[in-house]
Amino acid sequence: MGQQGGLINCKKCGSLFIRGSRDICDSCFKAELELVDKIKSFVNKNPNPKTTLEEIVNEIGINKNELEDLIEKGRLFSIMPKLLIKCRFCGIEIEDEQKSSFICTKCLNKFSPKGDLAKINALKEEQQQKEIFEKKTRRTSTQGSRSRCGFIQNYDF
Repeated sequence: MGQQGGLINCKKCGSLFIRGSRDICDSCFKAELELVDKIKSFVNKNPNPKTTLEEIVNEIGINKNELEDLIEKGRLFSIMPKLLIKCRFCGIEIEDEQKSSFICTKCLNKFSPKGDLAKINALKEEQQQKEIFEKKTRRTSTQGSRSRCGFIQNYDF
């Protein structure tokens, strides 16, 4: 693919450019930003509470794969609650907290042997975060107004 700062071809237009943090050239990146602004404007002006991907494709005139790519990149994060995204397999509406993918949790578990493992790992992570939070709140409530900032206060020499 090339290293940071090396010459590569733009993934969209094929022109040669010096790679930075993106794999597309500056002109394609500008066009992508303008497209994102158009999509956000359309979704925010849409009177319906949820906008389907098909409505965006028809109104803006972009490829559905390109739209899905923007969603997966996180470019449309701010309007995700206003989008109606359906599971590619079963067709049900995907809940807001799962909209970074185009597959619902049920189908992910059904078709992927790692689906159950991913769910278990997510629950473990959530439990660990909860325990860390509880430890922090217990520690701050027992210390009162004393703040240690991680430094040893008493030295025994």
